[in-house]
Amino acid sequence: MKQEFLEAFLNPAKLVWEKELGMDLEFLDVELSSSRFVGEEINAIIGVSGNLKGNVIYDFGNSSALAIAGQMMGEPIEEVDEICRSILRELANMITGNAVTELESGGYSCNLAPPFIIEPSGSKISTSIGDHAVVRFKSMAGVLSIRVGLSEAT
Repeated sequence: MKQEFLEAFLNPAKLVWEKELGMDLEFLDVELSSSRFVGEEINAIIGVSGNLKGNVIYDFGNSSALAIAGQMMGEPIEEVDEICRSILRELANMITGNAVTELESGGYSCNLAPPFIIEPSGSKISTSIGDHAVVRFKSMAGVLSIRVGLSEAT
């Protein structure tokens, strides 16, 4: 995977996080991960097609998901319900949409599938794209991991 595909997510993640949640998002690290992995408690997945193909997967722990949803709702959220899932899907969609805008300025036309959620913790996920780059961030709401698995369409 080209580094520019990964880098397209760094600024959008920070900008969306800060705008929507009103808190800083600090970059932690990047590592390669297999296309087969065990998911976190909540995984928001967005398919990408067009000049690039693959997927972007957002990994959330339950406590992070509740903190994010509570911050966006302006009140504490006690359980991961449909409202919480909807907030996580929308947050993933906003970050990915902004990243795709950056990729399109580099000449890659992309289409996004609607995000969907996979639960519970320990779900085995296998994608058709090779290795993913996993970018980790931290904030007051917890850790955000974004798995970027994109390649140029042939």
